[in-house]
Amino acid sequence: MPPESSGDSRKPIQEYIGERAIEAFTEFARSEIPELDELENGMFRHVKEPKLRHAMAQVFYGSRWIYKLGLVTLAREEERAAHVRAQIVDYASLCEALLSYCNGYAIDRKHTRGSAHLYVNPDEPVAAKKRAINWGRFSTEATLRQQSFWWHARIAREFGIISKTLFDTVDWMRKERNAVHVRQRVALGAAAYLNESKRAFQVLLDTTERTKAWIATHP
Repeated sequence: MPPESSGDSRKPIQEYIGERAIEAFTEFARSEIPELDELENGMFRHVKEPKLRHAMAQVFYGSRWIYKLGLVTLAREEERAAHVRAQIVDYASLCEALLSYCNGYAIDRKHTRGSAHLYVNPDEPVAAKKRAINWGRFSTEATLRQQSFWWHARIAREFGIISKTLFDTVDWMRKERNAVHVRQRVALGAAAYLNESKRAFQVLLDTTERTKAWIATHP
């Protein structure tokens, strides 16, 4: 119950109202977001590395929590733009982790295709391919950590983990993450820029479903 409103109780009442407002914001932000164990056993269940799966669930939960909180707290355009940038960074990191995991899965279980994964830049002319990857020097995971987001998307496309269409959208998000955001915002216009997080979220959902389906058919 709130404190009495008479006498010198104005400050306690203000504190009470503030606490209730914070509770309301927090409850709204948490609503409709799966808990970590639900994410680990649902959305990211195909990632069999427990630490990676847990970390991905944490990033996803946090990004959606911030998104929900932003719906009721971001009023100014510059605040919403900062919110978009944060969303794209998180969604891109999750896509990169998914593709890296699946590439490692393919390499360890002999589901590879072609020779692109043998080079740091597989799209260079054959005569220029001097930067070969020595897969036997370190563990698969350690070697994968040294590669770029572009490389992971390119190899996932080569292995048939993702389609050419999905590769293009993942690469769009990679460029968005790496772009000079102020220039990007000017080029797109404010309204279009503020819709970018929705597009990036859909790319994450598509990547999750596709990698899940691919692993299910490649035991």
